[in-house]
Amino acid sequence: MSPKTAVVGAGLSGLSAARALARSGQDVVLLEASPRPGGVVRTVACDGFLCETGPNTVRPAPGLWRLIQELGLAGEVLLADARSPRYVDFEGALHPLPMSPMALLRSRLLTARGKWRLLSEPFRRASARPDESVRDFITRRLGPEAADRLVEPFVAGIFAGSAARLDAAAAFPSLVRWEREHGSLVRGAAAVRRANAPGPSTPRGLVSFRTGLEALPRAMAAGLGPAFRPACDVRAVEPGPGGGWTVHSAMGVVEADRVFLASPAHVAAGLVAGFAPEASRALSAIPHPPLAVLHLAWPDTALARPLEGFGHLVCPDANRRILGAVWSSSLFAGRAPAGQALLTVFLGGARDPDALALSDSGLAAAAARDLEAEGLVRGAPRVVLVTRWERAIPQYERGHAERIAALAAAEARWPGLHFLGNYRGGVSVADVIRSGLEAAGSAAVA
Repeated sequence: MSPKTAVVGAGLSGLSAARALARSGQDVVLLEASPRPGGVVRTVACDGFLCETGPNTVRPAPGLWRLIQELGLAGEVLLADARSPRYVDFEGALHPLPMSPMALLRSRLLTARGKWRLLSEPFRRASARPDESVRDFITRRLGPEAADRLVEPFVAGIFAGSAARLDAAAAFPSLVRWEREHGSLVRGAAAVRRANAPGPSTPRGLVSFRTGLEALPRAMAAGLGPAFRPACDVRAVEPGPGGGWTVHSAMGVVEADRVFLASPAHVAAGLVAGFAPEASRALSAIPHPPLAVLHLAWPDTALARPLEGFGHLVCPDANRRILGAVWSSSLFAGRAPAGQALLTVFLGGARDPDALALSDSGLAAAAARDLEAEGLVRGAPRVVLVTRWERAIPQYERGHAERIAALAAAEARWPGLHFLGNYRGGVSVADVIRSGLEAAGSAAVA
């Protein structure tokens, strides 16, 4: 019989690993504490609105598109134009994010000096530095204006974090690699585009599904059949004296030859504290700032301008509390009833962790005030849904490489132990799926 693998946690990394191992003929069980799969990928239907409380879209890389086809979801795909306008709120005004060199030259987001610094990047000598923050790296390569007005809001949108605190090599390893291998971010990006050009069968754009992004983990879990065990809280994981693992869960004991811990970092830290204290401390030390996700609606008549585009991000500003917003009903059809506009607004993160001390009505009032000041809406919104993540996105801050090294050391010390999650290998949907597949592939040949 094939070795039994216990996967703890049915987020996308755990689902990907379990599915890959099952498809290779191995005996797998996937244990999930909640009654549903998907982790932070969650879609909620509320009074005719469709709300994403976690990720909103995913880019259809070839591997991910194959997965969608294998799951029979291609007919459910909604595709938004990847070139949909994006905006940056800088000094009280929304500026279109430049998507081409000509748009950059016309943009009022950067000064002439800032544009020159950015456009001259290919001619700047590479001088990589260890433990460089994202902000310092971008300032050195592209200039301080690009760091403050382009990358800082971008980091808030991806990590809900601070560019000054994130480690460049950990958070954006491709950028550091492009400088090292090509001497330039522009040349590195061009080389990657040539090498990874999507095939004719892979769509371009941003993907969701008619019933929301949660359709993806639901289909992955359904394909596992009885191997997926929801509402099955794992209470302890113990290495056996002669090898193998004992997993104590709400549904009893599972004996396994190996265990994948794909639960959130703080949960995994508790599970390994008794036998791998260094790994437990490393997991516990990864910051996860809180984040509030608000779904707010206005009638079309209350819009101060047409909401045409993906949404906007906000540069740090004493007069703004929100991090940005996805213009959800503009992005995909079916997100709001006719005559209504739905915005998904983000507050908190590393920039403003105290925001979550506000009541739901206080959060909505702060968001509405900022959106009205930006010239997007008029009047008070309908509060459709408020979601509070006490621990949101892991921060790849300085020292992250050492924390991940501690996990690798524990895996070497305890054969059959694998750590999976968005704290390792990237935080995007595509990143965590890829990490799960890679871990399953490595385990299958071990």
